[in-house]
Amino acid sequence: MMRALRAWNRFWFEPSPPADLGVCRLLFFAGLFFFYLPVNFAAWGGVSRAFWMPLPIFASLHLGPAPSGILEGLATVWRLALVLSAIGLFTRASMAVAAALGFYLLGLPHNFGHVYHFDALLVLALVSLACSRAGDAWSVDALMAPQPARPSAEYTWPIRMVWTLMALVFFAAGIAKLRHGGTAWIASTNMSVILLRSAYHTSDADPITALGLRVASHAWLSRALAAAAVVVELGFITSLISRTARRVFVPAGVALLVGIRILMGPTFGGFLIANVFWVPWQALGLRVARWSRAGALSLLYDGACGLCTTTATTVRRLDLFGRVALIDVSRDWPIAAARFPWLDQATCLTDVHLITSKGRTAVGFDAYRELAKALPIGWLAVPFLFMPGLRAAGRVTYRSVADHRTRTTCTIDPVARHAAAPAHDEAAPM
Repeated sequence: MMRALRAWNRFWFEPSPPADLGVCRLLFFAGLFFFYLPVNFAAWGGVSRAFWMPLPIFASLHLGPAPSGILEGLATVWRLALVLSAIGLFTRASMAVAAALGFYLLGLPHNFGHVYHFDALLVLALVSLACSRAGDAWSVDALMAPQPARPSAEYTWPIRMVWTLMALVFFAAGIAKLRHGGTAWIASTNMSVILLRSAYHTSDADPITALGLRVASHAWLSRALAAAAVVVELGFITSLISRTARRVFVPAGVALLVGIRILMGPTFGGFLIANVFWVPWQALGLRVARWSRAGALSLLYDGACGLCTTTATTVRRLDLFGRVALIDVSRDWPIAAARFPWLDQATCLTDVHLITSKGRTAVGFDAYRELAKALPIGWLAVPFLFMPGLRAAGRVTYRSVADHRTRTTCTIDPVARHAAAPAHDEAAPM
């Protein structure tokens, strides 16, 4: 019992730095601002009171639909509060206003006979943040503070609260499916029917592709999709206690919501914003900083070649973290020779070389594969570049371009080039 109690207290109140909560606050409120910026809350003021069916909490607080002009004014104040909360100016007051008005404006549509299932989490997250010290880091208020905030449990529980709310939402959805549909929710044609209905049912959020119809035409695929949805929803709650589960079920939950939008139509944009609370921002920033410092690379290229120079210029523009040092071996060979004495100029003039911080040398196409890991935009190509068989094809392509480089892309005459550099068996470009 004592061990369980200590684990409970550690989950909620383990002291942590304020940075994670600060970044979450910034991204969450900024995300809400942009997501709800085009929403017309004033339209609810023109709906007939005949449709007014207040939720218990609205009835107990005697809240009703305000006139359209007042709703428009409240929406403007709410958006201003979201901006101030995001930048962290008068943070506690701004978050309190954002929570109060968010409760009313986001809750108002639920009182007309249709309950939405994607913004209740946002209201609860707003209330949690309004009760927190989320403005102690990454905020204007923090910049004006006399001294930086120290690690505290105050920066842990708000993040854990959002975790718990999200896990309960997913878990309740999975339980509801099995409670009301049983195993037939998975094993029957239920998912096929849902997909077909979504494709032909007119609504404000139609599927963005016809892919749902293709899935519905394959019974096994529809059942597999239904099973995956239930597994993700029921398994998501394990993310609260397991780091490994978080790495699996949090991305799976995002994929599930995006899949619903693509195949069925309902949008969960606001719900997706809350996923910023799952990211360990400070640890990620420290890892990126270490990766940037420790992973310095040196790219040796032929500055007398137009293609090589263009490539080097492109690399310089894409190197957002400043990890790649560019060395022109045709002009700055003494520098390269001093740093990398095992290389010779002739080889470096004919093949691009990439030297890692550990002294490993990658040549030609292999250099490009390693370079892709260092450039943020290159990360998109890494899975493709390291596919089985692509290395051999890449080397062949590289060699083919190499054989024609001096005739078509170099800025100096081929004869002059060969006079300046000894011949080499393998001539290759950047």
